[in-house]
Amino acid sequence: MWQFHQRLRPFTAISFDLDDTLYDNKPVMIAAERHVADFIAQQCPETAELDVHGWRALRDKIALQNSELASNMTALRLATLEHGLTQYSVKNPKQYAEAAMAEFLLARNKVDIAPEVHELLAALAERYPLVAVSNGNADIHRIGLGKYFQAAYQPGNGLRGKPFDDLFVAASNGLKLSSPSELLHIGDHPVSDVQGALRFGAQALWYVPNKPIVEATWLPHARIGKLAALYDLL
Repeated sequence: MWQFHQRLRPFTAISFDLDDTLYDNKPVMIAAERHVADFIAQQCPETAELDVHGWRALRDKIALQNSELASNMTALRLATLEHGLTQYSVKNPKQYAEAAMAEFLLARNKVDIAPEVHELLAALAERYPLVAVSNGNADIHRIGLGKYFQAAYQPGNGLRGKPFDDLFVAASNGLKLSSPSELLHIGDHPVSDVQGALRFGAQALWYVPNKPIVEATWLPHARIGKLAALYDLL
């Protein structure tokens, strides 16, 4: 079911957030973070008292101190790992942080995508060019979605994450759009997805499968509770 807040204008391309939009990312993160905490404890026993909860608390603390870092999950996690290892006087902290990050990326790309999501993306890709615009580090090819997307835009190489408009600008340029409003962005987060898309000038569709923790302070063009509603765009 659609709930409209603004008139949805014609668009020529669609961008999707990945985590918690096309799949439930929470169990993926829980498993990946636990794996990395165990890996570090084995490789660097001096950090053993810093369990998965301690690593999360450290990550959240660093994110609060740096908004740009907070929008780039790869850089944030790497900075957290290096900071924690340095804090416990681990020799070669950067080397171990990079090794732990590699382990994290292996685990975080073990994502189960529902068959109906594959079917929906396949149908949409026949009608519109699709791109992924995500602050996370899921690899669209490793999680099995690469065949639907023309490209994936994620923080790094000088690009800041959402709600900064860097990724939207890159996506718009890659799609060769003549106006930001030609892009319809779909995502679950009221700030990074809704506010970020609207600030750029794109149209925003807020995916809200459950009651939101916070309401969007910038009204999206529309909201949906189920991805199947997107068949109405065909």
